[in-house]
Amino acid sequence: MKSGATVILGLVLAGLVACSQAQVFSWGRCPTVEVKNDFNTTAYFGRWFEILRFENTRFEEGSRCIHAEYSAGDDGQVKVVNSAIDEATGEPNSVEGYAYAPNPEVPAKLKVQFGESFFAGNYWVLDTDYETFSMVHSCTGLFFFNFQINWLLSPTQTLESGAVQDALRKFEDAGIDVSRFIESNQRGCPEF
Repeated sequence: MKSGATVILGLVLAGLVACSQAQVFSWGRCPTVEVKNDFNTTAYFGRWFEILRFENTRFEEGSRCIHAEYSAGDDGQVKVVNSAIDEATGEPNSVEGYAYAPNPEVPAKLKVQFGESFFAGNYWVLDTDYETFSMVHSCTGLFFFNFQINWLLSPTQTLESGAVQDALRKFEDAGIDVSRFIESNQRGCPEF
């Protein structure tokens, strides 16, 4: 019996480490959010620049000019290429993965997986107009706490302050702590 409990504890700790490396820790359950009910994956294809993101998103620290490219992938999946400039070296880097909707009836609730990772994270599109902004939410709940990331994206490297404030109000209405957002550095970005 002890070995079974040890295995379970080990799996829980491994899950916590995996989640904590990528997301922001918060007490409480994941917020109950509504996703875009008529989400069109194909209309979402293209390049999206990160305008705002949650603080302490470890896999993005030390990067600027962060953007993602979404396109048609194999077997109905969405090909995802995340790219950024490493602030220390000035060199561009990227990682390729794929996204898919586990339930085709809810296409805005995507799972995304990169490289050789065994962990597929949530990528839920809360709202988008496909031309100006996209609000993305990811949350993994464990017991009485959660690991969360939220992004505001745009097909352009800047977004008017009124549109940013509207998106922040929508995030807040969804129960997301908007004080955790930080501005992404999209200044002086080369084409890559």
